Amino acid sequence: MYLTIQTLLNDPGVVKAVIDRVQALRLDQIFWKKHLDFEETKSRVFKTYLGTVTGVVAGSVIDRNSNKPLRERKSLGSGYGEVAYMGDRYQMDNDRLDMLQELINKFNQAKTPDQRDDIINYIVDDMRQVLLAPHKRMDIVDGDLRSDGKASVKVDDNPQGIELLEMELPVHRITPQVADKLNFVRYLMEKTVELRTKFGMFVSMEMSRKTFINSIIGSKDFGEFYKQSFDSKEVQLSAGLMSSEMATTIFRGLGLPPIVINEDLVELSDGTFKQVFKDNRISLFTTPKQGKMRWHTPYEITDPVPGKTYTRSEGGMYISNIRTDEGRFMEYGAEWIPEFTSPNKIVIFDLDTMNA
Repeated sequence: MYLTIQTLLNDPGVVKAVIDRVQALRLDQIFWKKHLDFEETKSRVFKTYLGTVTGVVAGSVIDRNSNKPLRERKSLGSGYGEVAYMGDRYQMDNDRLDMLQELINKFNQAKTPDQRDDIINYIVDDMRQVLLAPHKRMDIVDGDLRSDGKASVKVDDNPQGIELLEMELPVHRITPQVADKLNFVRYLMEKTVELRTKFGMFVSMEMSRKTFINSIIGSKDFGEFYKQSFDSKEVQLSAGLMSSEMATTIFRGLGLPPIVINEDLVELSDGTFKQVFKDNRISLFTTPKQGKMRWHTPYEITDPVPGKTYTRSEGGMYISNIRTDEGRFMEYGAEWIPEFTSPNKIVIFDLDTMNA
Protein backbone atom coordinates (compact mmCIF):
# COMPACT_ATOMS: atom_id res chain seq x y z
CA MET A 1 0.00 0.00 0.00
CA TYR A 2 1.26 3.47 -0.92
CA LEU A 3 1.27 5.59 2.23
CA THR A 4 0.40 9.30 2.51
CA ILE A 5 -0.15 11.57 5.52
CA GLN A 6 -3.88 11.35 4.83
CA THR A 7 -4.00 7.55 4.72
CA LEU A 8 -1.61 7.32 7.68
CA LEU A 9 -3.60 9.50 10.08
CA ASN A 10 -6.92 8.15 8.84
CA ASP A 11 -5.93 4.51 9.37
CA PRO A 12 -7.52 3.34 12.68
CA GLY A 13 -4.89 0.58 12.93
CA VAL A 14 -2.03 3.08 12.77
CA VAL A 15 -3.71 5.46 15.24
CA LYS A 16 -4.30 2.56 17.64
CA ALA A 17 -0.65 1.52 17.31
CA VAL A 18 0.41 5.07 18.22
CA ILE A 19 -1.97 5.12 21.22
CA ASP A 20 -0.58 1.77 22.39
CA ARG A 21 2.96 3.15 22.07
CA VAL A 22 2.06 6.25 24.12
CA GLN A 23 0.61 4.08 26.89
CA ALA A 24 3.57 1.68 26.81
CA LEU A 25 6.08 4.52 27.20
CA ARG A 26 4.39 5.71 30.43
CA LEU A 27 5.86 9.19 29.98
CA ASP A 28 3.07 10.67 32.10
CA GLN A 29 1.48 9.03 35.08
CA ILE A 30 -2.29 9.41 35.38
CA PHE A 31 -2.73 10.26 39.05
CA TRP A 32 -6.49 9.95 39.41
CA LYS A 33 -6.37 6.25 38.49
CA LYS A 34 -4.76 5.54 41.87
CA HIS A 35 -8.05 6.51 43.53
CA LEU A 36 -10.83 6.01 40.95
CA ASP A 37 -11.94 3.49 38.30
CA PHE A 38 -13.83 4.17 35.06
CA GLU A 39 -17.57 3.46 35.06
CA GLU A 40 -20.03 4.39 32.32
CA THR A 41 -23.18 6.41 32.81
CA LYS A 42 -25.89 6.25 30.15
CA SER A 43 -27.06 9.77 30.95
CA ARG A 44 -25.03 12.97 31.23
CA VAL A 45 -26.87 13.74 34.45
CA PHE A 46 -26.91 10.76 36.80
CA LYS A 47 -28.04 9.93 40.30
CA THR A 48 -25.24 9.44 42.80
CA TYR A 49 -25.31 7.99 46.30
CA LEU A 50 -23.38 9.67 49.09
CA GLY A 51 -22.75 7.25 51.92
CA THR A 52 -22.29 3.72 50.66
CA VAL A 53 -22.05 1.37 53.66
CA THR A 54 -18.42 0.21 53.99
CA GLY A 55 -18.75 -1.83 57.19
CA VAL A 56 -21.07 -4.41 58.71
CA VAL A 57 -23.08 -3.56 61.82
CA ALA A 58 -22.56 -6.00 64.70
CA GLY A 59 -25.39 -8.46 65.25
CA SER A 60 -27.66 -8.32 68.29
CA VAL A 61 -27.39 -10.72 71.24
CA ILE A 62 -30.91 -11.78 72.22
CA ASP A 63 -32.66 -14.06 74.66
CA ARG A 64 -33.41 -17.45 73.12
CA ASN A 65 -37.16 -16.95 73.67
CA SER A 66 -37.42 -13.32 72.55
CA ASN A 67 -38.21 -11.88 69.14
CA LYS A 68 -35.42 -10.70 66.92
CA PRO A 69 -35.06 -6.91 66.76
CA LEU A 70 -36.01 -5.36 63.45
CA ARG A 71 -33.04 -3.84 61.65
CA GLU A 72 -33.28 -1.27 58.88
CA ARG A 73 -30.65 -0.63 56.28
CA LYS A 74 -29.28 2.88 56.59
CA SER A 75 -30.71 5.13 53.92
CA LEU A 76 -28.14 6.53 51.56
CA GLY A 77 -28.03 10.23 50.87
CA SER A 78 -28.45 10.94 47.18
CA GLY A 79 -27.75 13.70 44.76
CA TYR A 80 -27.07 14.29 41.09
CA GLY A 81 -23.83 14.50 39.16
CA GLU A 82 -23.15 15.74 35.66
CA VAL A 83 -20.24 14.86 33.41
CA ALA A 84 -17.86 17.64 32.39
CA TYR A 85 -17.35 18.27 28.68
CA MET A 86 -13.69 18.36 27.63
CA GLY A 87 -12.07 18.96 24.27
CA ASP A 88 -9.12 20.65 22.56
CA ARG A 89 -7.84 21.03 19.02
CA TYR A 90 -4.15 20.81 18.14
CA GLN A 91 -2.76 22.03 14.84
CA MET A 92 0.15 20.03 13.43
CA ASP A 93 2.68 22.63 12.22
CA ASN A 94 4.13 22.51 8.70
CA ASP A 95 7.69 21.73 9.84
CA ARG A 96 6.56 18.58 11.61
CA LEU A 97 4.36 17.61 8.67
CA ASP A 98 7.32 18.04 6.28
CA MET A 99 9.46 15.77 8.45
CA LEU A 100 6.63 13.25 8.65
CA GLN A 101 6.34 13.31 4.86
CA GLU A 102 10.06 12.52 4.54
CA LEU A 103 9.66 9.50 6.79
CA ILE A 104 6.65 8.37 4.74
CA ASN A 105 8.66 8.75 1.49
CA LYS A 106 11.41 6.52 2.89
CA PHE A 107 8.81 3.95 3.95
CA ASN A 108 7.19 3.95 0.48
CA GLN A 109 10.57 3.22 -1.09
CA ALA A 110 11.60 0.32 1.14
CA LYS A 111 8.58 -0.57 3.34
CA THR A 112 10.66 -1.98 6.19
CA PRO A 113 9.29 -2.51 9.73
CA ASP A 114 11.97 -0.18 11.12
CA GLN A 115 10.75 2.68 8.95
CA ARG A 116 7.16 2.04 10.04
CA ASP A 117 8.34 2.25 13.66
CA ASP A 118 10.13 5.54 12.89
CA ILE A 119 6.83 6.99 11.66
CA ILE A 120 4.93 5.80 14.73
CA ASN A 121 7.63 7.09 17.09
CA TYR A 122 7.59 10.49 15.38
CA ILE A 123 3.87 11.10 15.85
CA VAL A 124 3.80 9.68 19.38
CA ASP A 125 4.36 13.10 20.96
CA ASP A 126 1.45 14.69 19.05
CA MET A 127 -0.80 11.82 20.08
CA ARG A 128 0.49 11.96 23.67
CA GLN A 129 -0.73 15.55 24.03
CA VAL A 130 -4.19 14.68 22.72
CA LEU A 131 -4.54 11.40 24.58
CA LEU A 132 -3.48 12.60 28.02
CA ALA A 133 -4.95 16.13 28.12
CA PRO A 134 -8.35 15.15 29.62
CA HIS A 135 -6.64 12.84 32.13
CA LYS A 136 -4.46 15.74 33.33
CA ARG A 137 -7.55 17.95 33.80
CA MET A 138 -9.18 15.22 35.87
CA ASP A 139 -5.93 14.88 37.88
CA ILE A 140 -6.42 18.51 38.95
CA VAL A 141 -10.13 18.08 39.73
CA ASP A 142 -9.52 14.85 41.67
CA GLY A 143 -6.65 16.44 43.64
CA ASP A 144 -8.81 19.42 44.60
CA LEU A 145 -11.62 17.17 45.78
CA ARG A 146 -9.31 14.89 47.78
CA SER A 147 -7.48 17.74 49.49
CA ASP A 148 -10.24 20.33 49.90
CA GLY A 149 -13.57 18.67 49.16
CA LYS A 150 -14.19 21.35 46.51
CA ALA A 151 -13.20 21.70 42.85
CA SER A 152 -13.78 24.28 40.14
CA VAL A 153 -12.38 25.20 36.76
CA LYS A 154 -11.46 28.87 36.54
CA VAL A 155 -10.73 30.99 33.49
CA ASP A 156 -7.07 31.50 34.47
CA ASP A 157 -6.24 27.80 34.19
CA ASN A 158 -8.73 27.10 31.39
CA PRO A 159 -7.77 29.63 28.67
CA GLN A 160 -10.38 30.25 25.98
CA GLY A 161 -12.67 27.97 27.94
CA ILE A 162 -15.50 28.76 30.30
CA GLU A 163 -16.06 28.38 34.02
CA LEU A 164 -18.34 25.39 33.94
CA LEU A 165 -17.33 23.11 36.79
CA GLU A 166 -18.21 23.68 40.41
CA MET A 167 -18.28 20.75 42.83
CA GLU A 168 -18.42 20.42 46.60
CA LEU A 169 -18.45 17.14 48.50
CA PRO A 170 -20.06 16.63 51.94
CA VAL A 171 -16.71 15.81 53.59
CA HIS A 172 -16.11 16.09 57.34
CA ARG A 173 -13.98 19.22 57.79
CA ILE A 174 -11.97 20.09 60.91
CA THR A 175 -10.28 23.46 61.47
CA PRO A 176 -7.48 23.42 64.08
CA GLN A 177 -6.82 26.74 65.80
CA VAL A 178 -3.54 28.60 66.38
CA ALA A 179 -3.30 27.16 69.92
CA ASP A 180 -3.20 23.63 68.45
CA LYS A 181 -0.02 24.28 66.44
CA LEU A 182 2.45 23.80 69.30
CA ASN A 183 1.39 20.19 69.98
CA PHE A 184 -0.18 19.40 66.63
CA VAL A 185 0.84 15.72 66.52
CA ARG A 186 -0.90 15.09 69.85
CA TYR A 187 -3.92 17.01 68.52
CA LEU A 188 -4.00 14.74 65.43
CA MET A 189 -3.70 11.65 67.60
CA GLU A 190 -6.58 12.64 69.86
CA LYS A 191 -8.82 13.68 66.97
CA THR A 192 -8.13 10.50 65.00
CA VAL A 193 -9.00 8.27 67.97
CA GLU A 194 -12.18 10.31 68.48
CA LEU A 195 -13.14 10.08 64.79
CA ARG A 196 -12.73 6.30 64.60
CA THR A 197 -15.94 5.74 66.53
CA LYS A 198 -17.82 7.55 63.76
CA PHE A 199 -15.89 6.73 60.58
CA GLY A 200 -13.98 3.51 61.33
CA MET A 201 -10.29 2.86 60.72
CA PHE A 202 -8.34 5.16 58.43
CA VAL A 203 -5.96 3.60 55.91
CA SER A 204 -4.00 6.73 55.00
CA MET A 205 -3.26 10.31 55.99
CA GLU A 206 -2.45 12.35 52.87
CA MET A 207 -0.73 15.73 52.63
CA SER A 208 1.68 17.75 50.51
CA ARG A 209 5.43 17.81 51.17
CA LYS A 210 5.22 21.41 52.40
CA THR A 211 2.48 20.52 54.90
CA PHE A 212 4.49 17.53 56.10
CA ILE A 213 7.56 19.70 56.76
CA ASN A 214 5.78 22.69 58.30
CA SER A 215 3.01 21.09 60.32
CA ILE A 216 4.29 17.60 61.19
CA ILE A 217 8.07 17.86 61.49
CA GLY A 218 7.68 21.50 62.53
CA SER A 219 5.43 20.61 65.45
CA LYS A 220 7.20 20.87 68.81
CA ASP A 221 5.84 17.58 70.14
CA PHE A 222 6.99 15.61 67.08
CA GLY A 223 10.53 15.68 68.49
CA GLU A 224 9.31 14.27 71.80
CA PHE A 225 7.53 11.39 70.10
CA TYR A 226 10.63 10.82 67.94
CA LYS A 227 12.80 10.37 71.03
CA GLN A 228 10.29 7.98 72.57
CA SER A 229 9.95 5.90 69.40
CA PHE A 230 13.68 5.55 68.69
CA ASP A 231 14.83 5.52 72.33
CA SER A 232 17.01 8.57 71.75
CA LYS A 233 18.00 11.09 74.42
CA GLU A 234 18.70 13.77 71.85
CA VAL A 235 16.90 14.64 68.68
CA GLN A 236 18.09 16.67 65.71
CA LEU A 237 15.35 16.89 63.13
CA SER A 238 16.04 17.98 59.58
CA ALA A 239 13.25 18.35 57.08
CA GLY A 240 15.56 17.05 54.37
CA LEU A 241 16.51 13.90 56.32
CA MET A 242 13.15 13.00 57.87
CA SER A 243 11.23 10.80 55.42
CA SER A 244 7.53 10.06 55.46
CA GLU A 245 8.41 6.40 56.16
CA MET A 246 10.24 7.40 59.36
CA ALA A 247 7.34 9.60 60.40
CA THR A 248 4.90 6.77 59.64
CA THR A 249 6.86 4.49 61.99
CA ILE A 250 6.33 7.04 64.75
CA PHE A 251 2.69 7.61 63.83
CA ARG A 252 1.83 3.91 63.88
CA GLY A 253 3.11 3.74 67.42
CA LEU A 254 0.70 6.56 68.25
CA GLY A 255 -2.25 4.89 66.54
CA LEU A 256 -2.20 7.24 63.53
CA PRO A 257 -2.60 6.01 59.92
CA PRO A 258 0.35 5.83 57.47
CA ILE A 259 1.46 9.13 55.93
CA VAL A 260 1.16 9.58 52.16
CA ILE A 261 3.09 12.51 50.69
CA ASN A 262 1.37 13.75 47.53
CA GLU A 263 3.79 15.54 45.20
CA ASP A 264 1.81 15.16 41.96
CA LEU A 265 2.19 18.03 39.46
CA VAL A 266 0.29 18.81 36.25
CA GLU A 267 1.59 21.10 33.51
CA LEU A 268 -0.74 23.91 32.45
CA SER A 269 -1.07 25.47 28.99
CA ASP A 270 1.21 28.39 29.90
CA GLY A 271 4.09 26.05 30.79
CA THR A 272 3.74 26.39 34.56
CA PHE A 273 3.00 23.46 36.87
CA LYS A 274 0.10 23.08 39.28
CA GLN A 275 0.33 21.05 42.47
CA VAL A 276 -2.79 18.90 42.52
CA PHE A 277 -2.95 18.39 46.31
CA LYS A 278 -3.33 21.67 48.20
CA ASP A 279 -0.99 22.84 50.94
CA ASN A 280 -2.33 23.26 54.48
CA ARG A 281 -4.60 20.24 54.08
CA ILE A 282 -4.42 16.78 55.67
CA SER A 283 -6.94 14.24 54.37
CA LEU A 284 -7.87 10.97 56.07
CA PHE A 285 -9.32 8.13 53.99
CA THR A 286 -11.00 4.89 55.09
CA THR A 287 -10.43 3.07 51.75
CA PRO A 288 -7.61 3.02 49.14
CA LYS A 289 -10.12 3.70 46.32
CA GLN A 290 -12.59 6.55 46.74
CA GLY A 291 -15.02 6.02 43.88
CA LYS A 292 -15.49 6.07 40.12
CA MET A 293 -14.65 8.24 37.15
CA ARG A 294 -18.04 8.36 35.46
CA TRP A 295 -17.96 8.68 31.67
CA HIS A 296 -20.53 9.27 28.98
CA THR A 297 -20.25 8.75 25.22
CA PRO A 298 -19.77 12.17 23.55
CA TYR A 299 -22.54 13.21 21.17
CA GLU A 300 -20.10 13.66 18.25
CA ILE A 301 -19.42 9.92 18.26
CA THR A 302 -23.09 9.20 17.61
CA ASP A 303 -23.36 11.93 14.95
CA PRO A 304 -19.86 12.17 13.38
CA VAL A 305 -18.70 15.21 11.40
CA PRO A 306 -18.20 14.40 7.69
CA GLY A 307 -14.53 14.29 6.72
CA LYS A 308 -13.28 13.45 10.22
CA THR A 309 -11.85 10.09 11.20
CA TYR A 310 -12.44 8.88 14.75
CA THR A 311 -10.59 6.51 17.05
CA ARG A 312 -12.06 5.48 20.40
CA SER A 313 -10.04 5.27 23.60
CA GLU A 314 -10.86 4.34 27.20
CA GLY A 315 -13.62 6.14 29.02
CA GLY A 316 -15.59 6.78 25.81
CA MET A 317 -12.98 9.33 24.72
CA TYR A 318 -12.48 9.89 20.99
CA ILE A 319 -9.50 11.18 19.02
CA SER A 320 -10.18 12.64 15.58
CA ASN A 321 -8.14 13.91 12.65
CA ILE A 322 -9.17 16.35 9.95
CA ARG A 323 -7.56 18.29 7.10
CA THR A 324 -9.02 21.70 6.27
CA ASP A 325 -7.80 24.69 4.25
CA GLU A 326 -6.42 26.03 7.54
CA GLY A 327 -4.20 23.00 8.16
CA ARG A 328 -4.26 19.56 9.71
CA PHE A 329 -5.77 19.16 13.17
CA MET A 330 -5.94 16.49 15.84
CA GLU A 331 -8.79 16.76 18.32
CA TYR A 332 -10.23 14.90 21.24
CA GLY A 333 -13.53 14.85 23.09
CA ALA A 334 -14.40 13.32 26.46
CA GLU A 335 -17.20 13.57 29.03
CA TRP A 336 -15.98 12.60 32.51
CA ILE A 337 -16.50 13.51 36.15
CA PRO A 338 -15.23 11.98 39.43
CA GLU A 339 -17.90 10.39 41.63
CA PHE A 340 -16.80 9.82 45.23
CA THR A 341 -18.71 6.89 46.68
CA SER A 342 -18.50 7.85 50.36
CA PRO A 343 -17.38 11.47 50.63
CA ASN A 344 -18.99 11.75 54.06
CA LYS A 345 -16.32 9.33 55.33
CA ILE A 346 -13.46 11.60 54.20
CA VAL A 347 -11.98 13.78 56.94
CA ILE A 348 -10.07 16.93 55.95
CA PHE A 349 -8.03 18.99 58.38
CA ASP A 350 -7.96 22.59 57.12
CA LEU A 351 -4.79 24.17 58.53
CA ASP A 352 -5.21 27.69 57.08
CA THR A 353 -6.36 29.16 60.41
CA MET A 354 -3.70 27.34 62.44
CA ASN A 355 -0.86 28.44 60.15
CA ALA A 356 -2.14 31.96 59.49
